[in-house]
Amino acid sequence: MDTRHLVASVYLFARFGATWRMGVTAHSRLSGETVPRAHVEPGESSAQAAVRKCLEETGYRVRLLPPTGHPLPADYPHAQGGQAAESAGTAPWWVVSRPAAADNRPADQHLHVDHIHVAVVDRPYGPRTPGEHLFRWVTVDELVELDAPADTGILGSALFDVVPATAATQRPRPQRDEELRCELLRRRDIDQEFRDNLPAQLTEEISARWKEVDEDNTEWLRQVITRVGWPGRALCGDEGAEAAWLLAQHADRQPRLQGAWADLLAEAVTAGDAEPWHLAFLEDRIAIHGGTEGGLQWFGTQFQKTPGSQWKPFPICDPEGVGQCRAEVGLDTLAERAKRIAEEND
Repeated sequence: MDTRHLVASVYLFARFGATWRMGVTAHSRLSGETVPRAHVEPGESSAQAAVRKCLEETGYRVRLLPPTGHPLPADYPHAQGGQAAESAGTAPWWVVSRPAAADNRPADQHLHVDHIHVAVVDRPYGPRTPGEHLFRWVTVDELVELDAPADTGILGSALFDVVPATAATQRPRPQRDEELRCELLRRRDIDQEFRDNLPAQLTEEISARWKEVDEDNTEWLRQVITRVGWPGRALCGDEGAEAAWLLAQHADRQPRLQGAWADLLAEAVTAGDAEPWHLAFLEDRIAIHGGTEGGLQWFGTQFQKTPGSQWKPFPICDPEGVGQCRAEVGLDTLAERAKRIAEEND
Protein backbone atom coordinates (compact mmCIF):
# COMPACT_ATOMS: atom_id res chain seq x y z
CA MET A 1 0.00 0.00 0.00
CA ASP A 2 3.09 2.27 -0.21
CA THR A 3 2.40 3.17 -3.85
CA ARG A 4 0.74 6.59 -4.01
CA HIS A 5 -0.87 8.22 -7.01
CA LEU A 6 -2.11 11.78 -7.28
CA VAL A 7 -5.67 11.94 -8.61
CA ALA A 8 -8.24 14.69 -9.06
CA SER A 9 -11.97 14.22 -8.45
CA VAL A 10 -14.61 16.68 -9.59
CA TYR A 11 -18.01 17.19 -7.97
CA LEU A 12 -19.79 18.84 -10.85
CA PHE A 13 -22.97 20.92 -10.47
CA ALA A 14 -25.30 22.85 -12.76
CA ARG A 15 -28.40 24.95 -12.36
CA PHE A 16 -31.44 23.93 -14.39
CA GLY A 17 -33.78 26.83 -13.79
CA ALA A 18 -34.38 26.78 -10.03
CA THR A 19 -33.16 23.18 -9.66
CA TRP A 20 -29.55 22.21 -9.01
CA ARG A 21 -28.20 18.87 -10.22
CA MET A 22 -24.92 16.99 -9.83
CA GLY A 23 -23.16 15.20 -12.68
CA VAL A 24 -22.26 11.52 -12.43
CA THR A 25 -20.57 9.14 -14.87
CA ALA A 26 -20.81 5.41 -15.43
CA HIS A 27 -17.34 4.01 -16.15
CA SER A 28 -16.92 0.69 -17.98
CA ARG A 29 -14.44 -0.61 -15.36
CA LEU A 30 -16.39 0.56 -12.33
CA SER A 31 -19.68 -0.63 -10.91
CA GLY A 32 -22.35 2.00 -10.39
CA GLU A 33 -21.86 5.69 -10.97
CA THR A 34 -19.41 8.19 -9.55
CA VAL A 35 -17.93 11.63 -10.18
CA PRO A 36 -15.26 12.24 -12.83
CA ARG A 37 -11.80 11.30 -11.54
CA ALA A 38 -8.40 11.49 -13.25
CA HIS A 39 -4.79 10.62 -12.53
CA VAL A 40 -2.74 13.80 -12.41
CA GLU A 41 -0.20 13.56 -15.21
CA PRO A 42 3.44 14.75 -14.89
CA GLY A 43 3.66 18.52 -15.24
CA GLU A 44 -0.08 18.88 -14.67
CA SER A 45 -1.80 20.46 -11.66
CA SER A 46 -4.80 18.78 -10.06
CA ALA A 47 -6.97 21.65 -11.34
CA GLN A 48 -5.78 21.08 -14.90
CA ALA A 49 -6.43 17.36 -14.53
CA ALA A 50 -9.91 18.05 -13.19
CA VAL A 51 -10.87 20.31 -16.10
CA ARG A 52 -9.33 17.92 -18.64
CA LYS A 53 -11.08 14.86 -17.25
CA CYS A 54 -14.48 16.55 -17.14
CA LEU A 55 -14.18 17.48 -20.81
CA GLU A 56 -12.99 13.99 -21.76
CA GLU A 57 -15.61 12.08 -19.77
CA THR A 58 -18.64 14.36 -20.01
CA GLY A 59 -18.04 16.73 -22.93
CA TYR A 60 -18.67 19.76 -20.69
CA ARG A 61 -16.32 22.65 -20.06
CA VAL A 62 -16.36 23.36 -16.34
CA ARG A 63 -15.64 26.34 -14.11
CA LEU A 64 -13.84 25.43 -10.91
CA LEU A 65 -15.05 27.07 -7.71
CA PRO A 66 -12.38 28.22 -5.26
CA PRO A 67 -12.31 26.40 -1.90
CA THR A 68 -14.52 27.84 0.82
CA GLY A 69 -13.04 26.25 3.92
CA HIS A 70 -16.07 24.04 4.53
CA PRO A 71 -15.11 20.92 6.49
CA LEU A 72 -15.70 17.45 5.15
CA PRO A 73 -18.91 15.82 6.42
CA ALA A 74 -18.42 14.04 9.75
CA ASP A 75 -19.38 10.68 8.23
CA TYR A 76 -17.10 11.02 5.18
CA PRO A 77 -15.12 7.74 5.10
CA HIS A 78 -11.67 8.97 4.01
CA ALA A 79 -9.13 10.94 6.03
CA GLN A 80 -7.72 14.24 4.87
CA GLY A 81 -4.27 13.59 3.50
CA GLY A 82 -2.27 16.76 3.01
CA GLN A 83 -2.21 20.21 1.46
CA ALA A 84 -2.25 21.06 -2.23
CA ALA A 85 0.51 23.28 -3.54
CA GLU A 86 -1.75 25.29 -5.84
CA SER A 87 -3.00 28.87 -5.94
CA ALA A 88 -6.15 29.68 -3.99
CA GLY A 89 -8.30 30.10 -7.11
CA THR A 90 -7.52 26.63 -8.46
CA ALA A 91 -6.78 24.73 -5.25
CA PRO A 92 -8.88 21.68 -4.42
CA TRP A 93 -11.45 21.91 -1.65
CA TRP A 94 -9.96 18.92 0.13
CA VAL A 95 -7.11 16.43 -0.22
CA VAL A 96 -7.91 12.93 1.06
CA SER A 97 -6.21 9.53 1.03
CA ARG A 98 -8.23 6.61 -0.25
CA PRO A 99 -7.37 2.95 -0.85
CA ALA A 100 -7.60 2.05 -4.53
CA ALA A 101 -7.89 -1.32 -6.23
CA ALA A 102 -5.56 -2.40 -9.01
CA ASP A 103 -6.21 -0.58 -12.28
CA ASN A 104 -4.46 -0.07 -15.60
CA ARG A 105 -1.50 1.64 -13.92
CA PRO A 106 -0.23 -0.28 -10.85
CA ALA A 107 -0.82 -4.02 -10.82
CA ASP A 108 -1.71 -4.18 -7.12
CA GLN A 109 -3.56 -2.21 -4.51
CA HIS A 110 -2.30 1.32 -3.95
CA LEU A 111 -3.27 4.63 -2.41
CA HIS A 112 -4.91 7.57 -4.15
CA VAL A 113 -4.08 11.01 -2.84
CA ASP A 114 -7.30 12.54 -4.06
CA HIS A 115 -7.54 16.27 -4.76
CA ILE A 116 -11.27 16.99 -4.60
CA HIS A 117 -12.46 19.91 -6.72
CA VAL A 118 -15.93 21.42 -6.99
CA ALA A 119 -17.06 22.91 -10.29
CA VAL A 120 -20.08 24.27 -12.12
CA VAL A 121 -21.28 24.00 -15.70
CA ASP A 122 -22.95 27.27 -16.66
CA ARG A 123 -24.48 25.99 -19.93
CA PRO A 124 -25.65 22.46 -19.05
CA TYR A 125 -28.21 21.84 -21.79
CA GLY A 126 -26.11 19.65 -24.04
CA PRO A 127 -22.33 19.06 -23.86
CA ARG A 128 -19.98 20.95 -26.15
CA THR A 129 -18.33 17.70 -27.34
CA PRO A 130 -19.25 13.99 -27.00
CA GLY A 131 -18.06 12.49 -23.70
CA GLU A 132 -16.24 9.17 -23.31
CA HIS A 133 -18.61 7.76 -20.68
CA LEU A 134 -22.30 7.69 -19.97
CA PHE A 135 -23.09 10.86 -18.07
CA ARG A 136 -26.21 12.28 -16.48
CA TRP A 137 -27.41 14.97 -14.12
CA VAL A 138 -29.13 13.92 -10.88
CA THR A 139 -31.05 15.86 -8.24
CA VAL A 140 -30.27 15.57 -4.54
CA ASP A 141 -33.18 13.14 -4.12
CA GLU A 142 -31.91 10.97 -6.98
CA LEU A 143 -28.41 11.04 -5.53
CA VAL A 144 -29.63 9.35 -2.35
CA GLU A 145 -30.90 6.41 -4.40
CA LEU A 146 -27.86 6.27 -6.69
CA ASP A 147 -25.74 3.13 -7.05
CA ALA A 148 -22.57 4.98 -6.10
CA PRO A 149 -19.68 4.69 -3.63
CA ALA A 150 -20.57 5.85 -0.14
CA ASP A 151 -18.18 8.79 -0.25
CA THR A 152 -19.80 10.09 -3.46
CA GLY A 153 -23.25 10.12 -1.90
CA ILE A 154 -22.14 11.60 1.41
CA LEU A 155 -20.08 14.45 -0.01
CA GLY A 156 -22.40 15.08 -2.94
CA SER A 157 -25.41 15.46 -0.64
CA ALA A 158 -23.51 17.91 1.55
CA LEU A 159 -22.39 19.96 -1.44
CA PHE A 160 -25.97 20.46 -2.64
CA ASP A 161 -26.36 22.70 0.43
CA VAL A 162 -23.13 24.61 -0.26
CA VAL A 163 -22.69 25.07 -4.00
CA PRO A 164 -25.59 27.47 -4.85
CA ALA A 165 -24.47 30.07 -2.32
CA THR A 166 -20.82 29.54 -3.24
CA ALA A 167 -21.52 30.06 -6.95
CA ALA A 168 -23.50 33.22 -6.13
CA THR A 169 -20.65 34.73 -4.14
CA GLN A 170 -18.28 34.34 -7.10
CA ARG A 171 -20.18 37.05 -8.96
CA PRO A 172 -19.63 40.63 -7.76
CA ARG A 173 -22.73 42.47 -6.56
CA PRO A 174 -22.06 46.07 -7.65
CA GLN A 175 -24.09 49.10 -6.69
CA ARG A 176 -27.03 49.89 -8.95
CA ASP A 177 -26.08 51.94 -12.02
CA GLU A 178 -29.19 53.97 -12.75
CA GLU A 179 -27.68 55.73 -15.75
CA LEU A 180 -26.86 52.37 -17.38
CA ARG A 181 -30.33 51.04 -16.60
CA CYS A 182 -31.99 54.04 -18.25
CA GLU A 183 -29.82 53.76 -21.36
CA LEU A 184 -30.58 50.05 -21.65
CA LEU A 185 -34.30 50.77 -21.48
CA ARG A 186 -34.01 53.59 -24.02
CA ARG A 187 -32.23 51.34 -26.49
CA ARG A 188 -34.70 48.50 -25.83
CA ASP A 189 -37.62 50.81 -26.62
CA ILE A 190 -36.02 51.95 -29.90
CA ASP A 191 -35.34 48.31 -30.85
CA GLN A 192 -38.91 47.19 -30.10
CA GLU A 193 -40.61 50.19 -31.71
CA PHE A 194 -38.65 49.66 -34.91
CA ARG A 195 -39.43 45.94 -35.06
CA ASP A 196 -43.10 46.41 -34.16
CA ASN A 197 -43.56 48.77 -37.10
CA LEU A 198 -41.78 46.85 -39.84
CA PRO A 199 -43.84 46.69 -43.06
CA ALA A 200 -44.64 43.40 -44.77
CA GLN A 201 -42.27 44.29 -47.61
CA LEU A 202 -38.85 45.61 -46.62
CA THR A 203 -37.26 48.32 -48.72
CA GLU A 204 -33.51 48.78 -49.03
CA GLU A 205 -33.81 51.90 -46.89
CA ILE A 206 -35.64 50.10 -44.08
CA SER A 207 -33.24 47.15 -44.21
CA ALA A 208 -30.29 49.53 -43.93
CA ARG A 209 -31.92 51.29 -40.98
CA TRP A 210 -32.59 47.94 -39.30
CA LYS A 211 -28.95 46.98 -39.68
CA GLU A 212 -27.88 50.36 -38.34
CA VAL A 213 -30.04 50.02 -35.21
CA ASP A 214 -28.79 46.51 -34.42
CA GLU A 215 -25.13 47.26 -35.08
CA ASP A 216 -25.23 50.43 -32.99
CA ASN A 217 -26.77 48.54 -30.06
CA THR A 218 -24.32 45.67 -30.46
CA GLU A 219 -21.28 47.93 -30.41
CA TRP A 220 -22.61 49.90 -27.46
CA LEU A 221 -23.34 46.72 -25.50
CA ARG A 222 -19.87 45.38 -26.35
CA GLN A 223 -18.31 48.45 -24.79
CA VAL A 224 -20.51 48.16 -21.71
CA ILE A 225 -19.65 44.48 -21.19
CA THR A 226 -15.95 45.20 -21.67
CA ARG A 227 -16.22 47.81 -18.93
CA VAL A 228 -18.56 46.21 -16.35
CA GLY A 229 -19.14 42.59 -17.40
CA TRP A 230 -22.59 41.17 -18.06
CA PRO A 231 -25.26 43.70 -16.91
CA GLY A 232 -27.23 41.60 -14.44
CA ARG A 233 -30.12 42.54 -12.19
CA ALA A 234 -27.83 43.64 -9.35
CA LEU A 235 -26.25 46.29 -11.58
CA CYS A 236 -29.26 47.53 -13.54
CA GLY A 237 -32.42 45.93 -12.12
CA ASP A 238 -34.77 43.37 -13.61
CA GLU A 239 -35.85 45.56 -16.53
CA GLY A 240 -32.31 46.60 -17.34
CA ALA A 241 -31.06 43.01 -17.25
CA GLU A 242 -33.86 41.96 -19.59
CA ALA A 243 -33.03 44.83 -21.94
CA ALA A 244 -29.38 43.72 -22.03
CA TRP A 245 -30.48 40.23 -22.99
CA LEU A 246 -32.73 41.62 -25.75
CA LEU A 247 -29.89 43.60 -27.30
CA ALA A 248 -27.66 40.50 -27.18
CA GLN A 249 -30.47 38.47 -28.74
CA HIS A 250 -30.49 40.83 -31.71
CA ALA A 251 -26.70 40.81 -32.22
CA ASP A 252 -26.98 38.12 -34.90
CA ARG A 253 -24.49 39.87 -37.18
CA GLN A 254 -21.76 39.19 -34.60
CA PRO A 255 -22.11 35.44 -33.87
CA ARG A 256 -18.76 35.07 -32.08
CA LEU A 257 -19.56 38.00 -29.84
CA GLN A 258 -23.02 36.59 -29.23
CA GLY A 259 -21.50 33.25 -28.20
CA ALA A 260 -19.08 34.93 -25.80
CA TRP A 261 -21.98 36.87 -24.27
CA ALA A 262 -23.92 33.64 -23.79
CA ASP A 263 -21.06 32.40 -21.60
CA LEU A 264 -21.18 35.57 -19.51
CA LEU A 265 -24.96 35.48 -19.27
CA ALA A 266 -24.77 31.83 -18.24
CA GLU A 267 -22.45 32.68 -15.34
CA ALA A 268 -24.93 35.35 -14.26
CA VAL A 269 -27.77 32.80 -14.39
CA THR A 270 -25.76 30.34 -12.29
CA ALA A 271 -25.23 33.08 -9.71
CA GLY A 272 -28.92 34.08 -9.70
CA ASP A 273 -28.17 37.47 -11.29
CA ALA A 274 -30.10 36.85 -14.53
CA GLU A 275 -33.21 34.94 -15.55
CA PRO A 276 -32.75 31.37 -16.87
CA TRP A 277 -35.19 32.04 -19.72
CA HIS A 278 -32.92 34.81 -21.02
CA LEU A 279 -30.19 32.23 -21.55
CA ALA A 280 -32.67 29.75 -23.06
CA PHE A 281 -33.68 32.23 -25.77
CA LEU A 282 -30.06 33.17 -26.50
CA GLU A 283 -28.95 29.53 -26.60
CA ASP A 284 -31.65 28.76 -29.17
CA ARG A 285 -30.89 31.86 -31.19
CA ILE A 286 -27.23 30.89 -31.44
CA ALA A 287 -28.16 27.29 -32.29
CA ILE A 288 -30.38 28.07 -35.26
CA HIS A 289 -27.71 30.35 -36.73
CA GLY A 290 -25.19 27.53 -36.78
CA GLY A 291 -23.77 27.78 -33.28
CA THR A 292 -24.41 24.11 -32.54
CA GLU A 293 -24.02 20.96 -34.61
CA GLY A 294 -27.12 20.52 -36.71
CA GLY A 295 -28.56 23.87 -35.64
CA LEU A 296 -30.88 22.20 -33.14
CA GLN A 297 -32.44 24.24 -30.35
CA TRP A 298 -33.17 22.96 -26.84
CA PHE A 299 -36.10 25.13 -25.80
CA GLY A 300 -38.11 25.71 -28.97
CA THR A 301 -38.10 29.49 -28.57
CA GLN A 302 -37.25 30.29 -32.20
CA PHE A 303 -39.98 29.92 -34.84
CA GLN A 304 -40.15 30.07 -38.62
CA LYS A 305 -42.97 30.57 -41.08
CA THR A 306 -43.71 27.59 -43.31
CA PRO A 307 -44.66 27.82 -47.00
CA GLY A 308 -48.25 27.26 -45.87
CA SER A 309 -48.06 30.40 -43.70
CA GLN A 310 -48.04 28.36 -40.52
CA TRP A 311 -45.60 29.09 -37.69
CA LYS A 312 -43.55 26.24 -36.30
CA PRO A 313 -40.36 26.01 -34.23
CA PHE A 314 -37.00 25.46 -35.83
CA PRO A 315 -35.82 21.84 -35.34
CA ILE A 316 -35.56 20.82 -31.68
CA CYS A 317 -32.81 18.63 -30.25
CA ASP A 318 -35.09 16.64 -27.91
CA PRO A 319 -38.75 17.03 -28.93
CA GLU A 320 -39.92 14.72 -26.15
CA GLY A 321 -37.99 16.56 -23.47
CA VAL A 322 -38.57 20.13 -24.65
CA GLY A 323 -41.56 20.57 -22.36
CA GLN A 324 -39.45 19.83 -19.29
CA CYS A 325 -36.66 22.12 -20.51
CA ARG A 326 -39.11 24.97 -21.00
CA ALA A 327 -40.74 24.44 -17.61
CA GLU A 328 -37.36 24.39 -15.84
CA VAL A 329 -36.43 27.84 -17.12
CA GLY A 330 -39.86 29.36 -16.53
CA LEU A 331 -41.32 29.26 -20.04
CA ASP A 332 -44.86 28.29 -21.04
CA THR A 333 -45.60 25.20 -23.12
CA LEU A 334 -44.55 24.92 -26.73
CA ALA A 335 -48.20 24.88 -27.82
CA GLU A 336 -48.88 28.11 -25.92
CA ARG A 337 -45.79 29.70 -27.44
CA ALA A 338 -46.89 28.69 -30.96
CA LYS A 339 -50.39 30.07 -30.40
CA ARG A 340 -49.05 33.39 -29.15
CA ILE A 341 -46.67 33.78 -32.09
CA ALA A 342 -49.47 33.03 -34.55
CA GLU A 343 -51.69 35.65 -32.89
CA GLU A 344 -48.93 38.28 -32.80
CA ASN A 345 -48.18 37.75 -36.50
CA ASP A 346 -51.74 37.44 -37.74
